[in-house]
Amino acid sequence: MKYNHFFISKIIIALVLTLTTVFAAAKAAAPVAAPVVAKSTKDAPLTDAQKFYGTELKSSKKVVHPPYAWGDCTVCHKDAKGEKGLVMDPPELCAMCHEAKDGKKFIHGPVAAGACTSCHNPHESDNAKLLVASSINELCVSCHQDKDEFLRKTANIHPPVKDQCTNCHDPHTEDHLFQLKADGKKDLCVMCHVDKEIWTSTVTDKHGALNRPRKCLECHDPHGSSNPKFLIKDTSKELCLTCHSQPVTTDETGEKLMDIGKHLENNPDWHGPILWGDCAACHNPHGSNNLRMLNKPFPRTFYEAFDEDNYICFQCHEKEKIMDEKTSTATNFRNGDVNMHFIHVNKEKGRSCRACHDFHGTKEYPHHLRAKTQFGKINFPIRFIESENGGSCAPACHARRHYDKVTPKVNLK
Repeated sequence: MKYNHFFISKIIIALVLTLTTVFAAAKAAAPVAAPVVAKSTKDAPLTDAQKFYGTELKSSKKVVHPPYAWGDCTVCHKDAKGEKGLVMDPPELCAMCHEAKDGKKFIHGPVAAGACTSCHNPHESDNAKLLVASSINELCVSCHQDKDEFLRKTANIHPPVKDQCTNCHDPHTEDHLFQLKADGKKDLCVMCHVDKEIWTSTVTDKHGALNRPRKCLECHDPHGSSNPKFLIKDTSKELCLTCHSQPVTTDETGEKLMDIGKHLENNPDWHGPILWGDCAACHNPHGSNNLRMLNKPFPRTFYEAFDEDNYICFQCHEKEKIMDEKTSTATNFRNGDVNMHFIHVNKEKGRSCRACHDFHGTKEYPHHLRAKTQFGKINFPIRFIESENGGSCAPACHARRHYDKVTPKVNLK
């Protein structure tokens, strides 16, 4: 019995050695397949679209869909060779593994059509997420060709758009129009522009445009514009007049504002900012804590004690024009060297500049002098008469008084 056990052990050892040799030889003879993910795409020549939109999605190695990497075609196909069609149609097929966003109101066209492969390669890709393009924007404009033309020719592109469309849009489904991640009229904007949300909600003098149906889009193009600040018009003046060419009522007080468009048409001697087309030089279009949404303070009443820090006018005009009691250079509105601006404004019961001047435009008189000024509910004429070295006026507040910068006048009344 001992001999038989020894003999059997020798036979088993011999068989193991033989099989090991055979398997080793077979393994050495078998061809080694190249790994699926080994191919580099770094040195591939860039297309025009890749040069323009970038290649941030490009990978140094192939991105392979897991079922394809496993070599198990039957996960998606009816046969092992993938020749007999799919086991079901997309997007149901994709949803077997990939969570579907059901219940959303707005579905991206390719998703609704089950055309997942319009954007994703089902086997392998040189790009992240198996996308068929090497950047999000290049992929989007392959369908949205009008946006491709827009982005290529527009000077000022909104940074989130320039980065990638999916900063604002969900490429699959969302509850907001155009698959936006929030309501695109304002809520989406303030996700980034938090400062504007705080500002517009806290200022005392609000801009009614923000309550109009399109809110931020009343003035701005969210993708970009050839104009600064992505404005939809060439100048802020042109933009403002889309609303202010008719009487407008303020939301805070119900006060009726004049038809500025008609006023400018009838008064062609325009104030400098109007000539530049820059209403925003004086007004903050998002609102402010100053009268009429001005960028800086200005007296709210006809009479107000003079404070040099309470006049936006000094943003452009020299303070000396008002503050120097006597001058021979600071202003032409003087009687000899007596500064008539100082007399009218720089006192405890000073009159604000708008008592005599119209800040938008005038017609009859020089220096943007009003034809009439409003005192309470009364509109009374200024009745200005210009002379070679000065002039005179006879408003309701005093009899006609004269001034002359060369030969001072004596006014007895």
